[in-house]
Amino acid sequence: MKTIVSHNRGIQTAADAIEFILAGATAVAVGTANFYEPQTALQVIAGIREFMQRKGLQDVREIVGGVDVTQ
Repeated sequence: MKTIVSHNRGIQTAADAIEFILAGATAVAVGTANFYEPQTALQVIAGIREFMQRKGLQDVREIVGGVDVTQ
């Protein structure tokens, strides 16, 4: 069974989004942050792209669930 995990609370930066993606989220959403900074979603996307370039990654799916919390 395939499960989709989404997070949409408190995403304000690329680091926030990456943290949840590494924890297993396959989708993140910027909400309230857009009210005080309308460019937030675009900044998050750009930050995720920069992170992926630094790590030599081609697809965001490469980091979904990348943190092993069982150890």
